[in-house]
Amino acid sequence: MKKTALLLLVLATFVGFYSCKKDETRVVLDTSKITAPALNVAGDGSQVDINPNNLDSSLLFTWTAANYGFSTAINYFLQMDVAGNHFKKPSTLGSTHSELSFTLGYNELNNKLLLMESDPENPIPLHLAFRVIALVSSAVDTVASNTDTLSMTPYYITIVYPQLYVPGAYQNWKPDLADSIGSLKSDGNYEGYIYMNVGGEFKFTSARDWNHTNYGNSGTPGVLTTDNGAGNISVPDSGIYKFNVNTNALTWEYLETSWAVVGDATPGGWNTDTPLNYDPDTQLLTITMDLTAGDIKFRANGSDDLNYGSNDQNGRLQEGGGNIHVSEAGNYTITLDLSHTIYKYKVLKN
Repeated sequence: MKKTALLLLVLATFVGFYSCKKDETRVVLDTSKITAPALNVAGDGSQVDINPNNLDSSLLFTWTAANYGFSTAINYFLQMDVAGNHFKKPSTLGSTHSELSFTLGYNELNNKLLLMESDPENPIPLHLAFRVIALVSSAVDTVASNTDTLSMTPYYITIVYPQLYVPGAYQNWKPDLADSIGSLKSDGNYEGYIYMNVGGEFKFTSARDWNHTNYGNSGTPGVLTTDNGAGNISVPDSGIYKFNVNTNALTWEYLETSWAVVGDATPGGWNTDTPLNYDPDTQLLTITMDLTAGDIKFRANGSDDLNYGSNDQNGRLQEGGGNIHVSEAGNYTITLDLSHTIYKYKVLKN
């Protein structure tokens, strides 16, 4: 009995000693000792115009190391947003592992800036904010640097958005002639409208052939597979379908749509649809009608859940965008074009 008690006492002493030693060497984060990185952008505050003569140039970003009060590897992420937007929708330009600089070519940056323009074909100066985010682990809050600014005007180059092709029964399974949907942000999220004159089967393909990645039926609704032996996916009826595909998550969804114009410039006002007519040859939705001075928008399926307007009144549409203004009464031809990655409209007085 005494031997057992003595053994228990020794074990308790050892465990207590080990616990104390462990507590003594544990790293405790003292937030008061955290120092954020200090960012410097070459040419901070200046105006840069990107053009064909300087597309091979680059922009250098440097920063000081973040300090957490202890030695650790730090990942840095360089972010950009429109100045004054407080990084609500930041674009990540690149990242480093403990390195304190990043070089970004004008050519690569130009493409990102064009995506931020309301009208890429007529770019205007963009006032931009840059910052660096420091991250050591998911358990520790990120630390943001100061903000540096630049005004930059991109150079218009035709943007080729990544496409996902849709061969199927509606076009006799000819992948070389298939319609496609596009990725506006080149991030694996694809969206687009396709008219299928028959309900039936199809697949998504990464190229206009069967020799690259094909996306088919996984057996689970809304989920795709890249297995070449997978079955086809399908929609139930003929119609204009809105497709959304995420090739990273291998998910997809569709919505059959019918389109109309509404607004106080139309005879039906904001609550009564004036249907648009679809021409499968031109892939355009149109109507010729009388309008009064006022506003219009486009909406699907008699509901405001899916509607398009224009924030800049420049012929480009945004989901949920601003009203399209009609300045004077008259007879107009209205066109809705959902056939490309950038959705567009026209309101032309006859």
